[in-house]
Amino acid sequence: MCLCAYCEREQREAEREQRAMEFEERKAERDARLKAEQVKLDHEIRLEELKARQAKPGDGDGVDGQTPSDTSGAGNLALQTKRFGEMMRHVLPKMPLESAELPQFFETVEKLYAMYEVSAEVQGKILIPLLTAQAKSLVNQMSIDDMSKYDELKEFLLTEYKLTPREYKIRFETPVKNAGETYTLFAARLRNLLSYYLKSRLVDDYDTLVELLISDRLKGSFPQGLHSDPRRGWLVCCQ
Repeated sequence: MCLCAYCEREQREAEREQRAMEFEERKAERDARLKAEQVKLDHEIRLEELKARQAKPGDGDGVDGQTPSDTSGAGNLALQTKRFGEMMRHVLPKMPLESAELPQFFETVEKLYAMYEVSAEVQGKILIPLLTAQAKSLVNQMSIDDMSKYDELKEFLLTEYKLTPREYKIRFETPVKNAGETYTLFAARLRNLLSYYLKSRLVDDYDTLVELLISDRLKGSFPQGLHSDPRRGWLVCCQ
């Protein structure tokens, strides 16, 4: 019996080691793929800069003298990425560690993108350096094509951090005032959490707000004969 137990432990340990090796191999492959893509991007940027300087030998401003919204020489994706990335580096906020603040983070990013007229083709690419280490590890699961698209990147992160309407509701109902937090700041945080919940439920007017409040109140009172509205995820009475 002791020998059998020992063999089972050895087998489980071998299986764990095998799974760990497979995980590391997959991670190494993803990292190598991303590194190769970055090398390719850097090479394209250098080629475009060289072409731009050769096209304007007497222009002292060169590529750096152009604004990111200038269309001359900006057709190349690599060049646009470099120029917008340098301009937005000190403007865009870093991704917050608290997942409940993600909607506000993306809202701020999108407003800044609109303000500086950042091309949709590079929005996802210049967002990646702003992500936390955990978020960067998560997005490694995406394909390079999807990772470069801002909307795909945003939707993936919101899904991974499970920011569903239910989560927003719980986060609004359960927070407590922090020790160093004033009541004014606490109220502002509650207002943001409530705003996230209402947006996730597609509330945009007084009537839908009333419907949501009644629906939430009914959830605990009538467990029978109720179902989810596929449009909003609210509970409605079966006809």
